[in-house]
Amino acid sequence: WPEREEMGPMEGEQPMAKRARVEEEQDGAREDPYAVPAEEVMRITYVNDPSEVLALQASHDRWFRPAFTHQVFGQDEVVRGYESCLVSVYLHATTMHAFVSIETKGKQENADDIPRLLDENLGLQYTSDAKEFEERVRATEPKLREEVARAGGYEGGVVSYQPHREDCTALRELHDRLQFLPLLYVDGANYIDNTDPRWSVYLGVSSNGTICGFATVYTFYAYPARERLRLSQILVLPPHRGRGVASSLLRRAYDDAARRGAIDLTVEDPSEEFQALRERVDLRRVLGDAFFENFARDAVARHELQLRNGMRPDTLLMPTRDVYAQAEDRLKIHRAQLRKVWECVLLRELSRGKLADVARDLVAKVVEQRLSTRLSEQRLQRASSNKHVIDRSKDDFIMTRVFLGAGGKREMAEPTEEEARRIREEDEGRVDGRMAKVVALAGALEVVAS
Repeated sequence: WPEREEMGPMEGEQPMAKRARVEEEQDGAREDPYAVPAEEVMRITYVNDPSEVLALQASHDRWFRPAFTHQVFGQDEVVRGYESCLVSVYLHATTMHAFVSIETKGKQENADDIPRLLDENLGLQYTSDAKEFEERVRATEPKLREEVARAGGYEGGVVSYQPHREDCTALRELHDRLQFLPLLYVDGANYIDNTDPRWSVYLGVSSNGTICGFATVYTFYAYPARERLRLSQILVLPPHRGRGVASSLLRRAYDDAARRGAIDLTVEDPSEEFQALRERVDLRRVLGDAFFENFARDAVARHELQLRNGMRPDTLLMPTRDVYAQAEDRLKIHRAQLRKVWECVLLRELSRGKLADVARDLVAKVVEQRLSTRLSEQRLQRASSNKHVIDRSKDDFIMTRVFLGAGGKREMAEPTEEEARRIREEDEGRVDGRMAKVVALAGALEVVAS
């Protein structure tokens, strides 16, 4: 893979955090001798030789735990009816066939049916017969390698294909076997319909055929005769994280968006971790195009005096309509994403010139303007029956309480001093948090002049 992913500061604006545990339920599970926390039950490993799976059962020590188990074992994430139980999943590194070993102790009469849960809730296609596991791998691997090679794989990179196609049968079946993994590592993930021609799959494959990760992209119609692409899922398998796999998958999706003439490539509900990676990839791509660098440099030079005299940078340094259009046309970056990346671009240019001493303050004002607009929209959407945002001043929000007066009519009241102070502190904290990430990202890519 071309680079190492260094998972630095997270972008906290669209989090996909791990589902909060219900502490009372977990405490109850610990007190019940026949209830085991699901996170202690399931483990996954990867094997290269299917004939060695039985030997590995006794000696293997490299296991990976799932991040989520509620889609398998219920919202309380507890396996009931056993003193102890262990579900060991062995995945063949090339074909993703699964061998599962289920070990239990002290099973009670009404114990959870673990094989049924794996089948119905997870959709895991597995066998517990070592010989059958080996036979499945041997029967599948030749055709799969043929299709991967035909799609341009085995040079150490990314293979893309449409799983509905008749000449991608083995690749479609491979993705069917992979689909359970997002349920264990991406909160709220779902299976996709591999027969729908609007789906594309991107497969990260090493030079020896090992599956390292995958992504799914959906195609939307855009009037009058174009399309938009949306990255729906992206997952790097645990043994291969930190090796640039996700960056390679994302770049390949951008390349395909350009090749197909799509308007842009967006991402569906990105996690904090992926949003940070996405900004690193997009910042490199923007800085690799002289058009955007020249625009930022010229804007800073042209407005130096006005910026020194206190004019707001969000009115002087932001991309023009043409810059947004060029970002879509050249790089397939959506305008909302470009605004985030632009904060790093500005920090770079401002830090290199005569405004270096105020570069961070100026960029902070740009961040503040972007976040205040977004937060204003969110607060309006979340307005409840007893609170309502009726206006936003230049620098702050005006929030009112809503009371039902005579005849059920709404009556407005100004926010209390305590509410106003809390709002200001929350907004300042978001700006500070975002600036810390902008500075860290810029520093990691060495775009801030020393």
